[in-house]
Amino acid sequence: MRDKKSLELPKLFQNGCVLQQGEGTRIWGFGRPGMQVTVSIQGKQICTEISLEGRFDLKLPELFPGGPYELRVEGENQEAVISQAFVGDVFVCAGQSNMELPMRRVAVRYPEEFEQGGCEGVHIYKVMENPEFQETLQEHREAAWHTCGKEYLEEASAMSYFLGKYLYGKRKVPIGILNLSLGGTPAEAWISRQGLKDYPDFLETARKYEDAELRAQIVENYEKKIQDWHKRLEKQESATPVGRRGRMKLPGWLKEQGLSDFCGVLWLFKTFEAPKGAEEETGLLRLGTLADSDRVFINGVLVGETAYRYPPRRYQVPKGVLKTGENHIAIRLVCQEGDGRVTPEKDHDLVLEHGEKILLEGQWQYEIKATAEPAPVQEFLNRKPACLFQGMVAPCIPYSVKGVVWYQGESNDRQPEQYERLLKSLILDWRAHWNQERLPFVVVQLPNCGIDIAPGEAWPLIRRAQSRAAGLPDVAVTVNLDIGEDFDLHPLNKKEAARRAGLALEHLVYGEKVVYQGPKVKEVCWEKEKGCLVLEFATGDQGDLKVLEGEIPVGFEVETEDGIFRKAAAKIEKNKVFLDCGGRTGIRHVRYAWSCTPGRKLLCNQTGLLAEPFEVEVSEETERNRNEKII
Repeated sequence: MRDKKSLELPKLFQNGCVLQQGEGTRIWGFGRPGMQVTVSIQGKQICTEISLEGRFDLKLPELFPGGPYELRVEGENQEAVISQAFVGDVFVCAGQSNMELPMRRVAVRYPEEFEQGGCEGVHIYKVMENPEFQETLQEHREAAWHTCGKEYLEEASAMSYFLGKYLYGKRKVPIGILNLSLGGTPAEAWISRQGLKDYPDFLETARKYEDAELRAQIVENYEKKIQDWHKRLEKQESATPVGRRGRMKLPGWLKEQGLSDFCGVLWLFKTFEAPKGAEEETGLLRLGTLADSDRVFINGVLVGETAYRYPPRRYQVPKGVLKTGENHIAIRLVCQEGDGRVTPEKDHDLVLEHGEKILLEGQWQYEIKATAEPAPVQEFLNRKPACLFQGMVAPCIPYSVKGVVWYQGESNDRQPEQYERLLKSLILDWRAHWNQERLPFVVVQLPNCGIDIAPGEAWPLIRRAQSRAAGLPDVAVTVNLDIGEDFDLHPLNKKEAARRAGLALEHLVYGEKVVYQGPKVKEVCWEKEKGCLVLEFATGDQGDLKVLEGEIPVGFEVETEDGIFRKAAAKIEKNKVFLDCGGRTGIRHVRYAWSCTPGRKLLCNQTGLLAEPFEVEVSEETERNRNEKII
């Protein structure tokens, strides 16, 4: 419990912090009720008195960018001194795993960032995982400011770092990022109970999980079940000297190799040739991602292991493990959910110290050593409604910020029809708590992805919901269909995703006349002379439409009276797309890029920003004009 007699600042105010420049920057802290407090920085002083609740909260006069400065708080022979406080612009970067993903996970794509030692102008306040189920915290349990130099760069959120570096390059002032992110979390976990007042089911769930004994029992039961599941596998494996054997082509899905819905232990074997002198070389084994967990051996030596499916497998092979001539690699793959795989479109090779690559794609042998029912499903407590707002977001309020970048939606794809309302609720909730009615929000729209997601139209529907969030004032949505990876839920290209978010912030926050959006449909009409449906676009950059790769865009579909969408051939003329509807009548809707992975022949403007996926209604008047022509 906090000592009410001692003067204390929250973790947000510590060495390396960035304070928002300009008027009205908030400073607060704790101490004895009635204590007179003086806050000073940049030669300015302001006084206040600590309230009966043991808290002071004040607004500073205008702060000028730069630093480091000394921030001093004094009261009754006590003081709290921050010797390394910076002044610049502060943003919130929030969401789930793609916002949390650290730079070490994308280091292979951006080695120059590590060679250059990061960017000292970017400071990240990382809030560690902390769901709270009963109370709304005033202070973070674990959080700290970090300067994004070489010492912290590996752990820095890649999206936060690249956004901060982009803005630092543009604005030339220190950039502070409050990173509030946690993998696998749905939007409702980040909304306050007040913000969920119109969601009775969520509020009922939040109240249910206030019970600490219930939470402890859930954790205990799962741990026992999953441990028992693995023990049964190990026991069966040890009692199976020789299992069912066969061959399979990798990379690929086990279901395509006759092992549909397989759960259990599968050993994969391959022999490869290494050059003369391999004994003296180290190596880097690259296997992409595997579902679900693995242990990998080369010539009987364990070279790496990973406990879950998402991280890329990049295992160092020490000197002395390899040998000249024939070598053997063995992978113990545990499949928990019946969708085992060695993921395609990744590197599958062994890179020797001197640069030679030994390819590992192709035929492998396999042996089934144990089979089982699917592993127990874990109930994640940190995904319950309001718990992350109470434990991670609330203590950030009312820290002065300029805007928010939100990268989330993957974990709401089981109920995509709910997401538009939920996302708007989150935006309005945060604006209310920060007391900034027009707090700028940039929504990072989900990129292309085709695995580890809900089936069917879930992601197109989530993307549509994200686009519709821009119906609120001061909200922008970035389109990223070209920078995801069809076979990875966590694409590496965070630099471009951050640049696009940065462009939107330049417009929303700074009022810069930058092109931050791709083409948007202005009008749909029937071109009688050409006998086709015409979509006119506002391109965003006043130029003509173009195709990202190629000359003819794909992904256009039309819906007829039978309710079925069918492909429609498209061609571009300046800022218009002409659709050949194949003589069909009764067209109700046109949609574009309505797929989890729509490919690369995407519509964009001259600056390369993409048109967002859309579905537009064809008006009755447009259709009447069409029918008149057909008759």
